[in-house]
Amino acid sequence: MSRALNLVPFLAGVLALCLACREKADPVREVLDRMVRAAQARDAPGVVENLAGDFRDAGGGDTAEASATLRRYFAAYQTVNLRIEDLTIERAPEAARARFRVAFSGRARKLGGLDRLLPSASTYAFDMRLVPGAGRWKVAWASWQPAE
Repeated sequence: MSRALNLVPFLAGVLALCLACREKADPVREVLDRMVRAAQARDAPGVVENLAGDFRDAGGGDTAEASATLRRYFAAYQTVNLRIEDLTIERAPEAARARFRVAFSGRARKLGGLDRLLPSASTYAFDMRLVPGAGRWKVAWASWQPAE
């Protein structure tokens, strides 16, 4: 019993060392990962909650327009799979810029011929500006276009 009690301080020290050495999560990458998980679950509010209140896209659209667009896409697709590729992040204290490609694949619903009209795979190039606020980073601006 006393031998087991002697191990407690040692194990506590090892645990403390492991926690101290653990890599801090990248808050910008966390935003992107949350958005991917929400999109794959076809959860438009889950994606939109990662947008800043004053979010704008390259065409001037706001969060309401982004939400409506996402709801339409998610209604049209039975499954949505996304993969982030070639991510680069430029950091500053008050903002970050993330550039990456998203490989999309999905299965459109067989409703009114949607499955014959909508693509089952595509790749888009994204450019986003993220800002910290209210305890977590959010997307303040975004542009995207079909990747070559």
